[in-house]
Amino acid sequence: MLVTEDKVRQVEDELNRLKEQVRQTAMIQREKDRLESEYQRSQKRFRTVFEESVIGKKIIDDQLRIVKVNRAVLAMLGYSENELTGKLITDFAQADFIPRWKELQEELWTNERPSFSFDTCLIKKDGTSFWCHITTIIIEDNGDRLGYTILEDISERKELERLRELVREQEHRQEIAEAILNTQEEERKRIAESLHNGLGQMLYGAKLSLSSLSSARDGNEREQAIRYSEKLLDNCIHECRRISHDLTPAILEEYGLIEAVRDICQQMSGPVKFDCLIKGSHARTDRFMEVISYRIIQELMVNVIKHAGATHAVTKIEMARNGIHISVHDNGKGFDPSTVKAKGIGLQSIRSKVILLSGDLDISSAENAGTTVTIYIPKRVK
Repeated sequence: MLVTEDKVRQVEDELNRLKEQVRQTAMIQREKDRLESEYQRSQKRFRTVFEESVIGKKIIDDQLRIVKVNRAVLAMLGYSENELTGKLITDFAQADFIPRWKELQEELWTNERPSFSFDTCLIKKDGTSFWCHITTIIIEDNGDRLGYTILEDISERKELERLRELVREQEHRQEIAEAILNTQEEERKRIAESLHNGLGQMLYGAKLSLSSLSSARDGNEREQAIRYSEKLLDNCIHECRRISHDLTPAILEEYGLIEAVRDICQQMSGPVKFDCLIKGSHARTDRFMEVISYRIIQELMVNVIKHAGATHAVTKIEMARNGIHISVHDNGKGFDPSTVKAKGIGLQSIRSKVILLSGDLDISSAENAGTTVTIYIPKRVK
């Protein structure tokens, strides 16, 4: 009897355990059904957002093969879904941008970056192209790592950038034209002053001296007038050579910029002692570059003599691979660059030349602390 009761209890316990397992299994199944239903709703929402979005969207695999595209992408490229699906996205990219797609592939699938963005040009079915901003993120789908890609047509933005660049180029050309005109005008003024104040006056003096020969009272006065006329004519010849040297220094033509800078430092040393420091290659460069660099150095040194009140200055020139570095430093009285107009201290012509050459000019100065003017001239004008 006792054995039978024990068996009954065992059967009842086993039955209860089975009921509990059935109940838990039912709960698990209901939760699985709920999750499946939620997943299906999520997938439906994703498909709806993906398909109906006005922004171009596509999914690519790790070989850059197109898995799926939305309607906006079809409208952008002009292809049907069948024509795009299974093709490589690089088949529709301009050749110059294919390396960027390869970089996206490596960064997302090899280096496992979460996202990657860049601007590219895609080719439509009709052969035309358009600018597009690409953003791709990695998503997991049934164990596969796919690239969810957003395509934004930025052709209008790129066109606006192009127009702005054209405006900047036009402004730059205008600046260059003004710099050329200003530089030419400064050169004309300088030559005119040299001819009028120097050579012209001496020639006029020689004319008066020669005119006095007819009124000379004796041979002694005639001899003095002739000697004075010869002296004035000698001075005229010297002044003519000086002006010619200023226009095109013979040493610059024959030996190049380095020797010409050494020569001008020696010539201008007087109340202001100029030291000359040369760095880099001594090889000849473009003649135009040499001439205009020489003019800049010459004007900087004249500014030191005229305005700085200095006793010592150092002219440095470095011939670098990509350009010429120039600096002139003096121990003069200095000035505040923010309160003194460049034109007032003779720097306008220099600034015009630097603009003409797409170079950089920097002025470092303070009262009673001297002045340093630093200039960089690239070998290629932008």
